[in-house]
Amino acid sequence: MLPSQDWYFRPNDRLRSVQINAAGFSNLLHFADVQFQSKRYYSVKSDSSLAVSASCQDKRQQIILAASEAFLQKGYQNSSMEAIAAQAGVAKQTLYNHFGNKDALFFAVVNQMCAVEDDHLRSNEITSKNVEAVLQQYARRKLADLTSAENTAMFRMMVSEAIRFPNLGQFFFQAGMEKDRQLLVDFLTRQHEAGNLQVDDPEQAALFFQGALNAYFRPKFIMTGEAPSEAAIQQHIDYCIAKFLQLYRLTP
Repeated sequence: MLPSQDWYFRPNDRLRSVQINAAGFSNLLHFADVQFQSKRYYSVKSDSSLAVSASCQDKRQQIILAASEAFLQKGYQNSSMEAIAAQAGVAKQTLYNHFGNKDALFFAVVNQMCAVEDDHLRSNEITSKNVEAVLQQYARRKLADLTSAENTAMFRMMVSEAIRFPNLGQFFFQAGMEKDRQLLVDFLTRQHEAGNLQVDDPEQAALFFQGALNAYFRPKFIMTGEAPSEAAIQQHIDYCIAKFLQLYRLTP
């Protein structure tokens, strides 16, 4: 903003204004220096915070892995927080700082084990031509999980513990099987709306498909420990998908 014309014709005011402006400029330099130092401080502090955050995340993961082993080997009831802390190589207080109690720790373990990464089901590029390939990918992941030694051990443990701890059983069901079912329901709903499949009832269709996949191999693996061959799994998947598409593929 330019000064008024009076500024040119009043010497004393002009001198006073120059003095004020000089002081202001000095203050401005001081302010800029403070801002620069502040940014340096917060930049260093931010880098330090990121390092601390990463360290905390590593520690949290370390505890979850130790807890997973403890729960699978001893069950929920017989796994103490003291033993888990010792197995994780952390102080008991550190464990409680990350997880307030054993329930919270168990929930974290289940959430990690049941994490569903079926991003291909959420793709916007699915067409009537590749929907079968997407179902193949889902089915292979599903049966790999069902015949996983770790998942089977967790399932066995939950069956025995759910009677004494029904809230844990409910959480395990919601985080695992129910979450997976809903993912498939949403997928089938989108494919129906896009005209790639003709699914009159996505809820029932999802139960039908999952039931067909789960019906034999999982109970056999749980009861006998005998894992099916890759060829047997693929043959079963192909048959299930063929029958599923006979029901729900659009007819020309």
